[in-house]
Amino acid sequence: MPFTVDHAVINVLQRMDEAVTRFRALGFTLTERGHHSLGSINHLAMFGSDYLELVGIEPGAATIRREVADSPLGLNGLVLRTLDARRLHGTLSAAGIPVLPPVDFDRPVLFEGRAERAAFTTVRVDPAWLAGGRVYFCEHKTPQLVWQPAWQQHDNGAVALAGFTVVVEAPADEAGRYARLLGAEADVQTDDEATFALAGFRLRLCTVDRYRQRYGDFGSSAAGVVGDAAETARRPAFMGALAIRVRSLSDVRACLDRPAARDLQWRDDGDRLTVAAASAYDCPIEFVA
Repeated sequence: MPFTVDHAVINVLQRMDEAVTRFRALGFTLTERGHHSLGSINHLAMFGSDYLELVGIEPGAATIRREVADSPLGLNGLVLRTLDARRLHGTLSAAGIPVLPPVDFDRPVLFEGRAERAAFTTVRVDPAWLAGGRVYFCEHKTPQLVWQPAWQQHDNGAVALAGFTVVVEAPADEAGRYARLLGAEADVQTDDEATFALAGFRLRLCTVDRYRQRYGDFGSSAAGVVGDAAETARRPAFMGALAIRVRSLSDVRACLDRPAARDLQWRDDGDRLTVAAASAYDCPIEFVA
C-alpha cells in the first residue's frame, strides 16, 4: 500500500519571527514555538491529518541541527508517514533503498494545561539517492500532542496539503526511484514531468523549463528567477512549490485583502491563488479549492 504524506517543511533558517508574522498574514493558525532536542525550532499549521512545518534555527542556539542549518531557504522537506520507523528502516534497507539510521527526538508541548513532550522517530532517505531536498519518514509516538483541535482551524480555510513539486533534471529517472520508495507507479510520466497520487496529495516531478512555464517570476530563486532577496545561482534540483487545499478560495482572498498582507505578491489564476516565492521564503504556495 502506498505511503501517505505526513507533512511538508519550509526552512526559514534564522528568520522565524518574521516567518510567523508572514504566515499568520496568509491566514494560518500556527502552533506555539517548538524547540527540538536536535537543535531546531518550529511552528506548525495543523490540518486534518497532515500539516505544514516552518523549521529554523534560533540565533545563538547552543545546539544546532545541521541538516536544517546547512539547507537553503525554502521548501526542503517532504515527509511521509510510518507507524514503525525502525521496522521501515529494515524493510527499505533490505529492498536496496539507501536510508540513514533512525533518529529519535522530542520537543516540549502544552497539552490540556500540562507540560508534555511530543516524541518522534524519523528515517531519512540518503540525500545522494533522491535529488532536491530532504525526503524522510516520520513516526509520531504521541500524535495527540501534535493534532490538537485548537490549532486546526485557519482563517484561510486550509484543510490539507494538496501537492508538492520537485524540480529535477530527468523526471523519468527520478520517478523510477520514487516508485521504488513509495510502492506506487507514476500516474502520468513524460520526458519533462511525472506525477504520483498519494491519497489526495499529488507529488509532481518536473524539469526547470516546465516549472518556469507554470510559475514564471513567482517561482523559487533556485530556478534562476528573482527570489526572496536577490538573484541566486540556479540549482540543478530543488523542491519548488507547495499546494494547500482550502474550503473556498474566497476565504484566502479575504486574508490576502487584509492590511497585514498588503505587501505580499499574489495572483488569482482562477482555479487557484498563487503566492509568490518572494513572499513565502522562496516557496510559491498555491491555494486550491
